[in-house]
Amino acid sequence: MTQKSRFKLEMKRSLAEQVTDRITEMIVSGDLVAGDRLPPEVDLASQMGVSRTALREGMRTLEARGLLEIQPGVGTVVRDFGYEQLVQPLSLYVDVSDGAVSFEEFHAVRRLLETEVAALAASAASDASIEVLRGHMAEMERSVEDRDAFAASDASFHESLAMMTSNPLLGLLISALRVLLESHIREVIHHIDPVTDVLPYHEAILEAVVARDEGAARQAMESHLIKVRENYYSSVEEG
Repeated sequence: MTQKSRFKLEMKRSLAEQVTDRITEMIVSGDLVAGDRLPPEVDLASQMGVSRTALREGMRTLEARGLLEIQPGVGTVVRDFGYEQLVQPLSLYVDVSDGAVSFEEFHAVRRLLETEVAALAASAASDASIEVLRGHMAEMERSVEDRDAFAASDASFHESLAMMTSNPLLGLLISALRVLLESHIREVIHHIDPVTDVLPYHEAILEAVVARDEGAARQAMESHLIKVRENYYSSVEEG
């Protein structure tokens, strides 16, 4: 593949959008990797068959997304495309939605995702990942009087379960929802007793994962989420 054809566009969307799409595709596919320097602006515009104005607009979008970095004296360089860049867009939406995502909407997504996450975690659990999960459980037990610490440990427990599945997309999805999960826990925790209303359900999930019992893990998570819904509405009534 020639240098020119490597960056060639297909005429489907606006030129600036095509610049963004093509370079993003090259980064995701590994054709461009962290540290790669893009050709100078005039050369890249020529290779892509666009004006320098369209190229600059597309490059600004990529820079805003955290995929490219302009380094003085070096040029435009591909940034390290990692976990944060993948999770950030959904996390930001959730963080600024200001009530746009209802409890029922969020809870429906959790039930769709987390029951199977628990089963997959039980299937794929390693001794090391189980120890991580035990650590989050222990931190929850220590933090029952500290709302923020408890919420963080609870969210980490669920995030670690997703990481245990060996499916990176599940990990990304649960991580992206973490900000909303922590917010929900902090909202509810003052109206319930975490020792009876939260910890036993997490303990049941942990025990099922340790036993590598997919069915029990799925059921334990389902029971936990039923209780989560009950906790939420009891806290709303009190509030």
